[in-house]
Amino acid sequence: MAELAASLSNVVSGQFKWIFVGGKGGVGKTTTSCALAVAVAAARPGKTVCLISTDPAHNLSDAFGQKFSREPTAVTGVPGLDAMEVEPPSADSVVAAAEGVGGTGPEASLAAMSELTSAIPGIDEAVSFGALMQSVQSMQYDTVVFDTAPTGHTLRLLGFPKLLDMALDKLTELHTRLGPMFNAGLAAMGVNTGAEGGEPIDAGARLAELSTVVKQVVTQFRNPESTTFVAVCIPEFLSVYETERLSQELSKLGIACNNIVVNQLIPANPDSVASAQLYTARLAIQRKYLEQMRELYSDDFHITPLPLLAAEVRGSDALRSFAKRITGEVAVDFGLPATDLEPSLTNVMSQTGLVWTFVGGKGGVGKTTTSAALAVALAADAAKRSAKVLVVSTDPAHNLSDAFGVKISPDAKPTPVAGFDNLYAMEVDAATVTEEFFSNLSASSEESAALRNSPLGALMPDTNDIGSIAKNVPGIDEAVSFSSIMRLVRSMDFERVVFDMAPTGHALRLLGLPDTLDKLLAKLSDMKSQMDPMLSMLATAAGGDANGASGQSVMDQLGERLESLQADVREVAATLSDAEKSTFVAVAIAEFLSVYETERLVQELANMGMDVRNVVVNQLMPPTEAVEDRMAILRARAKMQAGYVEQIEELYPPDDFHVTRVPMLSEEVRGVDALRAFATRLTTS
Repeated sequence: MAELAASLSNVVSGQFKWIFVGGKGGVGKTTTSCALAVAVAAARPGKTVCLISTDPAHNLSDAFGQKFSREPTAVTGVPGLDAMEVEPPSADSVVAAAEGVGGTGPEASLAAMSELTSAIPGIDEAVSFGALMQSVQSMQYDTVVFDTAPTGHTLRLLGFPKLLDMALDKLTELHTRLGPMFNAGLAAMGVNTGAEGGEPIDAGARLAELSTVVKQVVTQFRNPESTTFVAVCIPEFLSVYETERLSQELSKLGIACNNIVVNQLIPANPDSVASAQLYTARLAIQRKYLEQMRELYSDDFHITPLPLLAAEVRGSDALRSFAKRITGEVAVDFGLPATDLEPSLTNVMSQTGLVWTFVGGKGGVGKTTTSAALAVALAADAAKRSAKVLVVSTDPAHNLSDAFGVKISPDAKPTPVAGFDNLYAMEVDAATVTEEFFSNLSASSEESAALRNSPLGALMPDTNDIGSIAKNVPGIDEAVSFSSIMRLVRSMDFERVVFDMAPTGHALRLLGLPDTLDKLLAKLSDMKSQMDPMLSMLATAAGGDANGASGQSVMDQLGERLESLQADVREVAATLSDAEKSTFVAVAIAEFLSVYETERLVQELANMGMDVRNVVVNQLMPPTEAVEDRMAILRARAKMQAGYVEQIEELYPPDDFHVTRVPMLSEEVRGVDALRAFATRLTTS
């Protein structure tokens, strides 16, 4: 069998309707998706292409140097290409959109569903995806390129059409069973089911309309002639193995992925002149952004600069060594002016009473390494008091096991980390925690039987059906696991807890969860209160006082559980906003997209009332003037990369995959001209 082209030329020349670009954060997904969209638009004159960002932390505007929004906007200088950054809509915005079209069409169904479920964490992604598919279908673009969120969230988003299809089938079944009472029930719960003064919405027709669109999308996603996925990685351990997991999960979803882009390669045999020039150019870029960060954060933040290392930080010994760097015990002189604040994380180490430390930022900047090393440093300090430290991963694409080089149990229980006496780790299996959450919230089997046998039972959907849908809503696992983690950790007497967060956009939503979950629980309690009189009346009308009382008793018990859970959630919210107990460490690298995403992150955290006063600037090239010193760093990195390139070729043989190698460039890829040049590298063998 002939080897496949080592480029994305097959994607550009193909007639794909849907092209997804994704991978671990920070590997160049946005640059690749932008350049690919530019190349596709150029190769198909007269055709229309739309580039869509589904990452909550959008970078399309930064990459093109042009402001984009939720509406498709023509990309300046690229005929045939539009771009949009999809923001998860609020319930109000979806309802307003539905009312703007007179309360008709699928949007009205989305409005009613959104109003009913607006507080559920992750439902914004769900409604957003449904609305997006309808919108894109109606715009009739020839090709749609998606700049996706990092791996874990992308997989859930791609699996969402099947989930929505299942949910719509259940809702349609419920509508068929109840008929007109379905709309009446929505109205009784305060859900708008028709334009004011107009005819009520036919919910069944709207559900059928939306279901048709979703089924079409599912079919197209599974057709390799219409859909493909381009995986982007860099030649480092965490990225390579996350890409392999991504490839396997895409295969399970039936989505074709036979293009791998390996980005940021250092020349394997660099000559002294070219390497010195590359080093000098990258150093100049980093210095510029490091100065900008100092201006942004002035004297109010501890800015911790960390060097680009010759080897990866993996295993207990490497993490101990890296821990000395983040605490300032081992430092590199980057020639920065002195400030009043310590350029390390010693303030986090020494603050008495501080329990919760969250570590986050743009993907690929070293969040996992920083959080693991900080936990190692805290554990060494806590050992003096015989205290315990826990590090927790809340990123769906976990990397703690890879960082420590040990297997961490996924059963939501702290695992002792080998080589440490008082350090524990958790990679939360969100599915398990979510299952426990719904088990605690739901009625017991005896209570469910009592409810089914009561006059109310005829009006109630199968709880197993509703539970299976709710447990798979994108984001709900993070939502409920976060609250569960907090309760678990408090019960196990850890002195310090470090969270390795998901990338920026999802981390912000997770930290905003207590408020969101509080709204959800309040809405459920309110719905129960509104339904109580109706359910009581129906029970009495059915002549089943005993059974009616039994059903009502079950509803009351569920209400008590909601109130108890709401109290827990409010306690978590109070903890997050208490600067004496909680703080956030932002990790960045000295590049444009990371610097400005970090600034947006810091501002959002401040708006949420969280304490954030530490910024770690990672992967800085030491400002050495000696050419041989610079060569030594590049040679070491090139040797490390070569080993992973060999592994990539074993994992993705050229008979089955297009593996595109892209070198580390001396300049950032920003603006249409730079993206065109990058597109040439991607599409030329």
